Amino acid sequence: MENVRLSDIENVSRNELNSSKLDSLENGYDSFETQLNSRNNPIALDRSSWSYRIINGRHRVFLARQKGYSSIPAEFVKKLR
Repeated sequence: MENVRLSDIENVSRNELNSSKLDSLENGYDSFETQLNSRNNPIALDRSSWSYRIINGRHRVFLARQKGYSSIPAEFVKKLR
């Protein structure tokens, strides 16, 4: 995994996300920080465009922005077609 600036990742709006998933990330058994840094379920990005497209982890990216993070750990994957 590598640290990626949030400003390089596509924006996700709140209305595109599931409220219960956001609540689970903020109030679940594992802390948000633990979930953000998960090696078992990493945030996955596609770097084929100027703004990295989120493959996995939209809710975590959204919350990281809300919490003031400037970068997050992520993996880059090939675009799924």
